[in-house]
Amino acid sequence: MSLYVIVTFYKFTPLADYVSMKEPLLKSMKKNEIKGTIILASEGVNGTFCGKKESVLSLIAFMRSYAGLEDLSFKESFDEFNPFDKAKVKLRKEIVTLGEEGIDPVLLTGTHVSPQEWNQLIADPDVVVIDTRNDYEVQLGTFKGAINPKTENFRDFPDYVTTHLSDKKDKKIAMFCTGGIRCEKSTSYLKRLGFNEVYQLDGGILNYLASIPKEKSMWEGSCFVFDDRVALDHKLQSLERGSIDSEWKNNNRKKAIEESEAL
Repeated sequence: MSLYVIVTFYKFTPLADYVSMKEPLLKSMKKNEIKGTIILASEGVNGTFCGKKESVLSLIAFMRSYAGLEDLSFKESFDEFNPFDKAKVKLRKEIVTLGEEGIDPVLLTGTHVSPQEWNQLIADPDVVVIDTRNDYEVQLGTFKGAINPKTENFRDFPDYVTTHLSDKKDKKIAMFCTGGIRCEKSTSYLKRLGFNEVYQLDGGILNYLASIPKEKSMWEGSCFVFDDRVALDHKLQSLERGSIDSEWKNNNRKKAIEESEAL
């Protein structure tokens, strides 16, 4: 039986006093023996952490005590080991770094599409399906027919849009990422540029894998995650350590660690 609960979460909401939240949250993580990372910015919160069930519930309750986070939702997965080595609370300009000023998913973002409706959308040949993740993530798995922008980090995505999508403003654009947060920003960015029909997979790949049976899935491969699990299968279980291609690990593990630290 799995011993640890791993939760992922994000919420775009104004946090004017986010700096003062750092120490109490870090103290609560340590008190509850929780490891992982919480990112705070004036635009909201983002993170992943892991611990025993009761401890995780305690930290979640504490986070929801803050104004603006009362309805903060969490996605759960389970594992037999804790994929994090320490507790971290980071202060950032953005909770996920696109590097574009004036992007506010609270005010403007793409239309959310449920996992149950996603297959029909991306099967439409007139829909442009874009994987907003980094190239090394896409190499491990993606949706059938999706475009790989081949970015090294999320900050490269605006350049991809300028170079490859500027003539597609009247096309239907469907975008996805691991848990949904990058799509909140990327679809907001496209909407601000004047793209008419922009869609995003609600809850990202993780929600899709949790919701859609493998026999009906259009997902191919495994799903990269920014922790020691490295990648998850269709049951959201970490892959066997020897099953990930050694060439991929040699070429990309360092990039993944650097990007994770930059989040």
